[in-house]
Amino acid sequence: MELDREQTPDEIVKSQIKAATTDLYPTSEIEQRIAHALKTTGEFQAFVNNEELAAILSNVVYMMFAQQTVAGLDVGIVHNVVEMKTKISDEIKVTFVVHIHKPIIAFLEFRYELFNDIDEDGDYFLAFRGESLKIKEKTRRFDIKAKAALSAMNVPRITRNEMNDLASVIKKTLPPQLRGQGFEGELANVRMYIDDGRLCVKLKGDFWPVTEDEP
Repeated sequence: MELDREQTPDEIVKSQIKAATTDLYPTSEIEQRIAHALKTTGEFQAFVNNEELAAILSNVVYMMFAQQTVAGLDVGIVHNVVEMKTKISDEIKVTFVVHIHKPIIAFLEFRYELFNDIDEDGDYFLAFRGESLKIKEKTRRFDIKAKAALSAMNVPRITRNEMNDLASVIKKTLPPQLRGQGFEGELANVRMYIDDGRLCVKLKGDFWPVTEDEP
């Protein structure tokens, strides 16, 4: 049994930032829809709007950075995602800002596009347009350490590596969010594509209820 312990100052700040981000981009409604559908039918299929997509991508980006280190330091990044905006049409334009609080102070402004590509079976899937990626890195003036850390971190490389397989990123980041709705399991398949100016999301998985009596 793990003993209770007091949170460190960094952990407190991190939890406060995550709570604030959740308030900005609440995901509980769409997560409840997804969890209920997967439980009852094993599948979820729906069109999502700009607000729902922004909430989903906000979690994806948050988790993407949470798994990184800066300049090889084994210090978890304390950060939040703000100003997340999406515009769904024949393609999807995405803009947002990542504010890193620790171990450096920096603002990263992102802009990129997602579009329909075609897989080997002739089906559409949502893909990342690599050449559309624009990132502005802002640090405090004369903060040489922050500039060096961002250079070592290579944010464009991280972004391209993650977003080039968006379905895999969703597979990793969505199940932990669904556990907050009382369900456990993994996603077997993720497919997203643009259909007549709308984003269609199709998920398949194996989910089951978790009760308080279970270990």
